[in-house]
Amino acid sequence: MVTARIDKLIAASSVGAGLRDIEERGIEAHVADLEQEMAPRKKRKASTSPTQRTLAECRRRGLIAQVVERWNPHAKVRVDLFGVIDVLAIVPRVETVHGQAIAGEIVGLQACSGTDHAKRRAKILAEPRALAWVEAGGRLELWSWSKRGDRGKQKRWTLRVEEFTAASWEAEIPPAFRRPAIVRRCSAAGRRAQRSRVRSPR
Repeated sequence: MVTARIDKLIAASSVGAGLRDIEERGIEAHVADLEQEMAPRKKRKASTSPTQRTLAECRRRGLIAQVVERWNPHAKVRVDLFGVIDVLAIVPRVETVHGQAIAGEIVGLQACSGTDHAKRRAKILAEPRALAWVEAGGRLELWSWSKRGDRGKQKRWTLRVEEFTAASWEAEIPPAFRRPAIVRRCSAAGRRAQRSRVRSPR
């Protein structure tokens, strides 16, 4: 009676299931399944964010780059510099072969995935501080990353760059509300004169 009870318990356990599987499929198939289950699983490679890809591309181009977006722990959101800049890059001053120097530049970069390009473009154009950045002489670019390639071939990460100038905002403003060209020219001339006065030695 005890033996029958033990046999019943074994049949209902995982041991019993394994014995039945061996009888049905054979010991080799059963062992192969066990080895597959016990093999260590490969860890999924963490995906690289658009900001990380942008940093790597800046370094590849010889730019000095730094992430300037910050994490707001209270709102639990990431906050961009001036609402639109994730990465700030410095284009170093370059000496030409003729001894002339090409001045360096400061570039503000907004990084995103390719599917978010239009959304981030609208975000930049809706941000007054972005226009102020451009009018003050800073460069502003939108870098979006997406996988592209021929059908049936390996897809590679491809960078799309869109640069924003003052004209980018003018194109979005209805003609009736645009500043006349003479006003824009006078404003630009005034800013240049002001900068020259600030820079000139006393």
